[in-house]
Amino acid sequence: MLLSLIIVGVVAIITVPVLINNVQKKLFATQVKNFAAQIEQLAQDELITHRTRDLSNTDFANPELLLSDKHFEIVKSCSASTSLTDCWKTKASGKDKINYKLLNGNATLTNSGLNKTIVLKNGIMFAYYYAPTQYRSGYFIVDINGNDKPNIGGRDFFTIFLSPKGKTIGLVESSNINVNPKNKAYCYSNYDYCYDYLLINNWKMDY
Repeated sequence: MLLSLIIVGVVAIITVPVLINNVQKKLFATQVKNFAAQIEQLAQDELITHRTRDLSNTDFANPELLLSDKHFEIVKSCSASTSLTDCWKTKASGKDKINYKLLNGNATLTNSGLNKTIVLKNGIMFAYYYAPTQYRSGYFIVDINGNDKPNIGGRDFFTIFLSPKGKTIGLVESSNINVNPKNKAYCYSNYDYCYDYLLINNWKMDY
């Protein structure tokens, strides 16, 4: 019996962390999906309100107006000059400092929080950049659980692009890049590709 208990304990030690990790991945993927749906709904509402087919004629063309109480339930707001110290905390000091990493372990997020950043009641933190091109209107840099760990691109931290017609898209479509988003290597070395992978992989975070 003692031997059996030891075996069960060893198996539990091996399998429990794996199960916890899988559950966490599913939660993260769901949160990303829900945030994207919220943004798409807001975009469609703006297109209807402004009677237009292009987000350049809506509040999405003005980051300050978009990231306001008019559109979001905000609990914290950081200006462009304070976002890296007070929101993203990548330039904070001491124990408050947060280091973001890629899936391959390299450091990231050196200046991505320079725009105004807001934190919602549900803990989601994000900045928005209006950068119109033929293929996109702008993009969000979002941490779906705020300052909580793991703070890793492709896990809780993503770039989500927005088409001129209000559809959330990945880097490949937003820039018309000729690469295969199914290749996980892109996501591991550049978190901008991770949303592409989730879209094409039916929201399964199997990396």
